Amino acid sequence: MQRIFSLSPVSVGFLFALGSAALFAIRPIFVKLVYAEGTDPTTLIGFRMLFSLPVYLVILVWLLRSPELRGRLTLRNISQAAIVGWFGYYFASLLDLLGLQYVTAQLGRMVLYVYPTFVVLFGALLFQQRITLRTLISLLITYTGVLIIFGHDLDSYGSDVIKGSLLILACAVSFAFYLLFSKSLIKDMGSRLFTSIALISASVAILVHYATTRSVSAPNVTPTALFWVFIIAMFCTVIPTFLTTSAVARIGADKTGIVAMVGPGFTSVFAVSILQESFTLYHLAGVTITILGVWVLSRTR
Repeated sequence: MQRIFSLSPVSVGFLFALGSAALFAIRPIFVKLVYAEGTDPTTLIGFRMLFSLPVYLVILVWLLRSPELRGRLTLRNISQAAIVGWFGYYFASLLDLLGLQYVTAQLGRMVLYVYPTFVVLFGALLFQQRITLRTLISLLITYTGVLIIFGHDLDSYGSDVIKGSLLILACAVSFAFYLLFSKSLIKDMGSRLFTSIALISASVAILVHYATTRSVSAPNVTPTALFWVFIIAMFCTVIPTFLTTSAVARIGADKTGIVAMVGPGFTSVFAVSILQESFTLYHLAGVTITILGVWVLSRTR
């Protein structure tokens, strides 16, 4: 019994990555429910961060009670964490929400979850990490799976699918930068301290964006939409952000990204059962091939 609960740091890291992937994967389901209430993406993300910001502030204050953690902070790493937070949770989140207006929840997750391929490619370009032939084959397999579902949805829903896919692809690029540049900061600051500062920074940027583009006194949001946004803020933002950075600290950005590729499978289950989206042989083939590509990628590490 003791051995069951005595997990290694690597095992814990993989469990954190899996939990983060599952919670992030169901986010587009709730986003679609918010959109059904007539709420726009900027209002959604504004209230999402309004709900989650106090949690990050409380956690940061609690963490700073420790002299050891306070000693890790410098003006340089605070500013770096703030900038990295913009990439991961301001730019990426906004692009994702904009894209989900035009594509199904399933295609949206499939496009987003190619971000591990960008982690690999940018790692090679920026940090001289080696790309092997097997890595290239795995990337080709992964993108083939995404393209199968993209082709199906393009034929079924029209040219808006291109617009939505490009927005979410840009989100994937932004999140890949977040993962790559967060690892050294997580090592210096600790995962919880880094996450709090990064998300507070992103939250402030998002709230400023909302205040300058939308009505603060008369927001376009219904009580039902507010409920779903609260669920997104707590269960699809606060919890998975800490799980993600804890996973990166234990197993690295590349393996965290690889585990996250199981996300489209979770999304498909909930998209079909809750949103009544179709799940065809194209979707089955696309998800299966993408997971195969990620498995091949994982064998190269």
